[in-house]
Amino acid sequence: MSSELKLIPIAILCAVLSVVGHIILSSLFSNASWLEYTAAFIPLLMIIIVYFAFQFAAKNDDR
Repeated sequence: MSSELKLIPIAILCAVLSVVGHIILSSLFSNASWLEYTAAFIPLLMIIIVYFAFQFAAKNDDR
């Protein structure tokens, strides 16, 4: 399995996290106590995922 194919699930995970972040910020969950912490944690988690994905890609660079 090539390194590019290993990064596809990471990209899908980031897209899903983005969608989930928009859903939890909708008015449907406006009175939930966990909303503020979850909404703050999603971008941090995405930054951490992208950081490790860049490290993985740099390690597997074939140039």
